[in-house]
This record gives sequence, structure tokens and C-alpha cells, in this order.
Amino acid sequence: MAIPQNAVEHQQLPEVEITDSPENETKREAKNRPSGQYITEGNAKLVAFAGLFPGCDSEALSMLSNRQETRFAPGGELPSIKGTEQRLAKIERIGGIEKFKNPATRTTHYGITKAGIGAAWSYGYNMEHAASITGLSIERLNHYRFIAHIAAQFASPAGFFSESLGVEPVAFENLLSEKDMRVSYDPVKRQLEERKKKGQSGDFGRWRESVLKSASQAVQANKLDWENLIQARPALLTLGAPQREDTKRKLVHQPDLAINLDSQRTSSRAKNILVEVELSKKSWEAYDSILATLSAELKHGMVYDRAVYFTIGTQVGTLLRKIDNAGGYGLFASGKLSVLPITHRDGTPVELNRRVIVKGTK
Repeated sequence: MAIPQNAVEHQQLPEVEITDSPENETKREAKNRPSGQYITEGNAKLVAFAGLFPGCDSEALSMLSNRQETRFAPGGELPSIKGTEQRLAKIERIGGIEKFKNPATRTTHYGITKAGIGAAWSYGYNMEHAASITGLSIERLNHYRFIAHIAAQFASPAGFFSESLGVEPVAFENLLSEKDMRVSYDPVKRQLEERKKKGQSGDFGRWRESVLKSASQAVQANKLDWENLIQARPALLTLGAPQREDTKRKLVHQPDLAINLDSQRTSSRAKNILVEVELSKKSWEAYDSILATLSAELKHGMVYDRAVYFTIGTQVGTLLRKIDNAGGYGLFASGKLSVLPITHRDGTPVELNRRVIVKGTK
């Protein structure tokens, strides 16, 4: 079930598409804003994130930057969720974002508008793959919400993963969403489908192996630097294995999120992190196929160095460890795979229930 056009509190956009320069778009939209109101640099960050991770909630957006010091509150701390919601209400009135309240969880999800895209561009954010919330599946809204939640924690100045993963705050451009990866993968998919029609190989895993080999050769020939591998070959972020006889590895596996940490990379070993956000448990067979794929991927490590599952409760982590042990993959023992709880900004674990209670609102 997709979000209907009239499900939000104002008219939805059918598609997010830039048909003019961001500057002209912003000037044109400004004519329709209330007098004296505009999107500030600080609020542009919220707008940009809502475009990069549509379906995000106010808690995720509250973690993106520290508030400025005022006579009423100290600086250097995350703003309250309530204060962030007040900022979001103002941005919505101006026309930079739109929202949808999930009737099942009663969570409010945010997305970007066309005017918001123009404003974010004008402040230097790359909105090439920005998307609205129009058309998102209601059944998957919680999944989108928590992918955005984890992405916000990676970007947050609070350094949520500095101890658990040794990762300091990450810039927006290094947070690669599933849509970013699909934009790069889909042309390859179409190309392989055309090859298959001609009787040639349409195996994405074989294509990926070939591209990895050619990229390595390009580095050796000083035509490519390791730190630019992902930028030059973004389709490699989608995993895939050649479909040889009796293989358990997946032909195509799309991660929920990729964290690009390759800016200081100098060798064939990547620094990037593959992220999965798991709200419910899959079957043994499904996880066995995924772990077999991850085992081979992380062994050569040219694209990802490690993988992290973010989960609610203990069931997924327990099952993954059993399968890792039964399959002899050694992913947990090597430190290449870890499981972390999804936590609120105050550190308390998220509990997935009917209403999805948001804590840490003070």
C-alpha cells in the first residue's frame, strides 16, 4: 500500500525532479512563502536529510547538529525533540518539507518538497537523488524510519558509534542510502537483461567480479586511486556473487545503508561499512545465504571492510550467531560482523510495539 496523494496534510508531489537550476527554483518558490520567512542554513540541514532519507522522524532529525548557545540554554548539545518539531513545523509552513502520520504507529514521517530541494541545493547539499515520501509503502515506513535513524546517528556530532564501531561523525555525502545504490545498480541491471536476451551472460555476480578485477588493474596502472573506487564504480556497493552450481551466495544483495569511509584509503582493503537494519527475523535459509555472501565479500574486502546489523531485541543476533557458527563463516570471531541494538538518542533500546514509543524527548 503506497501513501496516497491526499494522505498528507497538504498536496503531495508526484515526483521529485529538478527542471531548472536550484537558484532559480528557490527564487520562484520564494514568491509563495509567507512574508519574511525563508529556510535558514541550519534548517537546510534538516530539509536535506529529509530528502536523502525520506520517512525520517523528528528524533532522527534532532540528532543531526548541536544547538547554538542562547541565554535560555547552553550550546554544544543536541536540541530537544520537541524543539526540533517546532522547527519542522516552521519549515513545513514555508513549504520546504511535507509530512505523513502513520495511522498504525502514529509516528509522523517527513519528506522533502520541490522547494526544499532547491533550498538544500542553494546551501551546497547534493540533492541529485533526493526523494519525497509520495509513493512510499506504508508497510515499510517503519523500516525507512529506522534506516534514517541509524544514518542520523552516524552523522550526529554526538558520535553515537565512536566507541562501539570506532567511527566518528560522518558527512552527509558519505551516507549512501539504498536508493543511492539502486540508482547505480539499475542501469547495470538493464544492461545485463539486454545481454541475456542476446544469449550472453546476465549474471550480475560475474559482472561485478569483472569490474573489481578491472578496477584493481586501473589502480596498478595509476589510472585510479583506491580512495576513489566507490565514487568511480558505485554499482559495486550492491553485492552479488556468480551463480555457479550449488552456491549459497546471492546473485544480488542490496544493503540498507553504506558508510563510505574510504577518504584515507591507500590499499586494496576498504574501510567502508555495510549496514543492515533488521526489524524482524528472516528464515535460517535466508540468513545463511546472506552470511555466505558477506563471508566472501569481506574476505577480499575491496568494497566493504565490515558489516553491522542493527536490530530490535535479541532474536536476530542470536540466530545470526548460530548460522555463522554452523556455516563455519567465522564472521563474528573475526570482527567482520557485529550486531548492535537500535537505540534512542538517550541510549535506551528501541522497543518495537504497536505505537513505537519515542523516548528521550526532553
